[in-house]
Amino acid sequence: MAVEEGARGAITEKKGKATPGRRTRKVKKTKAEPQGNAITRPLYMTVEYFSDVRSELNKVAWPSRYDTRRLTILCINVTIASALFLGFLAVVWSEFMRIGLNPGNAWMLLAVVVAMVGAAFAMIRRGSI
Repeated sequence: MAVEEGARGAITEKKGKATPGRRTRKVKKTKAEPQGNAITRPLYMTVEYFSDVRSELNKVAWPSRYDTRRLTILCINVTIASALFLGFLAVVWSEFMRIGLNPGNAWMLLAVVVAMVGAAFAMIRRGSI
């Protein structure tokens, strides 16, 4: 058999055949037979379901009390800030629509919209958004 140097410098022998991949490996699947009759089977299935739920919940990496509190405060603050910002935009937009209905002030509405679009492009180019 041929001898070659491995990745870590150790000497290993070739096997002479390829190692089978996990995709091509045959796996035997066994299906459990349902227990009980038509009356007791739903009870067994319900107990098994809640047992599986408890098993999965034991695998969850729950955040600490500090992380939960910090993220909750962050979520509330972002919600309040978004509500205030959207409320401000609604008031400003309604005022612009009221002013814009007057034909003499239509240029002001156009100027504000152009300024807002320009500011958005500037923020995008700077990487703020």
